[in-house]
Amino acid sequence: MACRVHRSLLRRWSFYEMHRAIHPFVKLAPIVVASAALIWLAGTPAHASHLGESLTTDQQLVSVNNQFLGALAAWEKLPPSLKSSNLANLVGLAQTRQQLMIALLQLDPKVAAARALPQSIRARMPSQVAAFVEETVRVQGNGAVHVSDNFAGGTSKSVFKLLGNAGSTPQNVYMADASGSERDLHKLAGKKLTFAALRIGDNLLLLDKKQVQAQPQAAGSTTASGSVQATTSTVQGDQKTLSILVNFSDKALSCTAADVGSRVFGATGATVNNIFKTDSRGLVTFSGNAVGPYTINYASTGSCDYNGWASAAEAAAKAAGVDPTQYARVNYVTPSNGSCGWSGLAYMPGRQSWVQSCSSTGIYAHELGHNLSLHHAATPTAEYGDGSDPMGGAAAIGHNGANKVMAGWQPAGTVLDVSNAGSFNVTNVSDNSVSGTAQVLRMVKADTAEFYYVSLREATGVDAGLGASFVNTVSVHRATGNLPTKTYLLQVLTAGQSFSDATNGITITNQGTSGGVATVGVSMGGGVCSRASPTVAVSPASQTGSAGATLSYSVSVTNTNSSACGSSTFSIGQALPSGFSGSLSSTSLALGSGSSGSVTWTTTSAATLANGSYTLDANATDTANSAYTTTAHASYTVYSNVTPPTVAVTSPANGAVLSGGHPVSISASATDDGGIQAVEIYIDGVLLARDTGAPYSANWNIRKVAKGLHTIKARAIDNAGLMAEQSISVTVN
Repeated sequence: MACRVHRSLLRRWSFYEMHRAIHPFVKLAPIVVASAALIWLAGTPAHASHLGESLTTDQQLVSVNNQFLGALAAWEKLPPSLKSSNLANLVGLAQTRQQLMIALLQLDPKVAAARALPQSIRARMPSQVAAFVEETVRVQGNGAVHVSDNFAGGTSKSVFKLLGNAGSTPQNVYMADASGSERDLHKLAGKKLTFAALRIGDNLLLLDKKQVQAQPQAAGSTTASGSVQATTSTVQGDQKTLSILVNFSDKALSCTAADVGSRVFGATGATVNNIFKTDSRGLVTFSGNAVGPYTINYASTGSCDYNGWASAAEAAAKAAGVDPTQYARVNYVTPSNGSCGWSGLAYMPGRQSWVQSCSSTGIYAHELGHNLSLHHAATPTAEYGDGSDPMGGAAAIGHNGANKVMAGWQPAGTVLDVSNAGSFNVTNVSDNSVSGTAQVLRMVKADTAEFYYVSLREATGVDAGLGASFVNTVSVHRATGNLPTKTYLLQVLTAGQSFSDATNGITITNQGTSGGVATVGVSMGGGVCSRASPTVAVSPASQTGSAGATLSYSVSVTNTNSSACGSSTFSIGQALPSGFSGSLSSTSLALGSGSSGSVTWTTTSAATLANGSYTLDANATDTANSAYTTTAHASYTVYSNVTPPTVAVTSPANGAVLSGGHPVSISASATDDGGIQAVEIYIDGVLLARDTGAPYSANWNIRKVAKGLHTIKARAIDNAGLMAEQSISVTVN
C-alpha cells in the first residue's frame, strides 16, 4: 500500500527518502547481472540538465528517470532465470517515478510532457512495470471543470476532468500544448470529447489541442477537426434539485431542511430560484426538495472524502424514500471539515455540488451557478473580487452584465455591439423588463480575443443588496464571450471617469447617469505596440535513440505581440547538455502579429553517452527587445539496445539425418528491434558463411564431411553488436 506524499515535500526529499515514503516495503536492492557485477538502483547518476532551483520536483524526476532506465537496461541483460526475482525492484522504481510524474504534472504540464518516456521504450517493459509508465491512449468522455471554493481564503482550485461511464473514476486532464491554456480547456467543458493523450495514473496529459474532437453532450454535430471552441447556448430550463442535508458522526448541521429549502427554492426575495428566474427573465428556475439531515458514518476530523459523503447521503435519502436519480441536480449540505479547505465545491457544468456553509444563500447560488456553467466573477488580482455577482464573493444578488449576455439571458436589442467611436445610452441591466433598448455595450478586445462588456446597475429587485460602489455607476468587464469562462471586473466608473486600453486604442468614459440611464463615451484610435514573450513549442516533446544517433525536432514560434507592433523578428537558439551537438535549419524567424513559423532542430548525442533522459532547450527571443524570450524543453532519451536478437535454425530440423551427395541448404531466421547486422552459420564451430540480408541461408557441401554427428550453429548479430545463437545436431550418413 503506497503512502500519499504531500507535494511540497517533493522539493526537498532525496530520491531514497521519496522511494521509502511511497514504497516502505520495497528495498533498493542490487540487480545481479550475468557477470555478477552489481548495479545499485540508487547509484545511477543523473544526466539531464535541470529546471529551477536545486532539488525541485523536476530534478527528482530526472534522477529517477535515469535510474529507472539504467535498471531497465540491466534487467534486460539478465538471463531468464533471474528476471522474475529482480522484477520487484523495477516495479517499485516505476511506481516512484509515476508519483513524481503526477506531482510535476500538477506543477507544470509542459515540463512533464518533456519528461515522458517514449512509447518505444515502454513497449520493451514487462507488463508489471509498464502499468506504471505513461501510455498513449485515445479517450472519450464528457468534459467538466471541478471547482473548489475557499471564500474565506480568497482562493480556488479548478481541475478539468473527463467523466466517463457512471461509476468510473473521473480523470484529471492537463494541457501540455505550448499554445494552450486553462481557457482552452474550459471551452471544452460540457462537451463530449474524443482525443489522444498520455495517461499517467488517473491523469491525462493533452499534448495537442488541435486533435480534440468536441460535440455537445446532447444531440449535435461535431465541431470542425482541430477546433477547441465550445458552442455557446442559452442557459435555461427548470433545474429540479435535491438538497440532501447530512450530519457527520461527530458534528451536526446548524440548519434545517426547511431553512435550506427556502434559501434555494423560495419564490420571492434573494433566493437562488428568484435570482436566476429574475436574471434569466424566466428562462431558469429552481424547483425541488431539501431533505434530511441524515447522519452518515463520517467524522468532521476525517479526510475530505466528498465523494464518499455523496454516496452515503444518497443511500440515506433512498432509505428514507427519496430517489436522487429523479433530480437533475443534487446538492450535498454538510458540516465543515477542516481537511477540505473549501466551503463550496461543484462540477462545472455538472449535476453535483457540495456546500459546507448551510446558512449562506449566496454560496448555494454560487455552486449551483457552477453547475450551470457560470465561472467566477473575478478581478485581475482577486479570484472573487467582483462583488457585483454571486459568482464573485457569493453575495445573494443578481449577475453582472457579462454573465447575463454569455448565458443568453439578454433578449434581442438589449446588447449593442460597438465597433466605432461615439456616445451610447445604456439602461440599467438590473431592470429585467427592458426590451429593445441597449443595456450592455459589447466591444472586441482584439489582442486577447476577448470582449469588453459595459453596463449600469441599480439597487432594485434581486439587486437590492448590491454594494453602493456598483449603484448608478458604469462597470467595465472583460470575458471570452462563451461559458464557462471567468468574468473580470476591470473598473467601476463614476461620472467623468474613464477606462483606457492603450494596446487596442479603446477608451470608455462614463459621461453621466440619470434616471437609470448612463451615457457612455467610446473612443477608438490606433493601438500602441505591446510586446509579449513569444510562444515556443518543441515537437515531439520526447524521443529516444541509441547513443550517437541523430534525431530531429520541430521548433515552432508564435508572435504574441499586438498588431500595432507589425512584423517582428525572433532569434532562435539552443542549449544542449554536454555530449550533444545540434543545428537549426534557421536561426531567425520574421513573423506578423499572431503568426507562427517553425524551424527544424537536429541533435546528435555522443556515442559514449550512458542511458538516460537528457534535456534539450530551444529558445526564441524578440530581437527588438531581448527581455521578451521564451524557452521550451524537450527530452532526448538515450537508450542503447541491450536486448540481444532472437535466432533459430529453421532448416534442417534438429536431429535430422542427412544423406546423398547434394549440398544441404541451411536456413535461419533472426529478429531484433534495432535490426539485424548479419547471421553467421557455423559447422562444428567453424564459420561456413555470413549472410547480411534475410532470408538468411548457406549451402553446406556434405560430400567430404565425415559421417556421423555434426553441430550446426546460427549466430545473429544486431546493429548494436549484441549476439545470440542457436545450435542443432544432425547426422550425416
